[in-house]
Amino acid sequence: MIDLKILRRAVLIGIAFELALVIGGTYYPRSRPGLLFVCMLVAAVAGMLYGRDLARGFGAAMLGGTLAGAACGLTAVTAAHFAGISPEVYIPYGVLVTMLTGAVGGFFGEMDARLRAYIVRKLMPDHSGGNSGQ
Repeated sequence: MIDLKILRRAVLIGIAFELALVIGGTYYPRSRPGLLFVCMLVAAVAGMLYGRDLARGFGAAMLGGTLAGAACGLTAVTAAHFAGISPEVYIPYGVLVTMLTGAVGGFFGEMDARLRAYIVRKLMPDHSGGNSGQ
């Protein structure tokens, strides 16, 4: 049900952006008020990437998006804790919020995959290589 290759790719992209976010928040304290929203956005994008690449249904996309969001959130909150940005009280809440946004991202990723399949199937000309040109 879960494709580990696609999940690994989405998680690595999400973790890279989350670590860049924490490093930016450490060296530029003025950006800290918006860090939670950007953290949620990164988790949602990681979930969306998983759901779009998987394209096997809403349940599988949301489950993978939840896992990708949880991995991104756990990385971000733990790195922020070690960098001294936030207290450890936020760790469970941060991970739960990013899990939810990852699931929503997985839902929208599946919607994107279905829309892309519809566009290719209905709106693009037939590229099957048949005798349609004669």
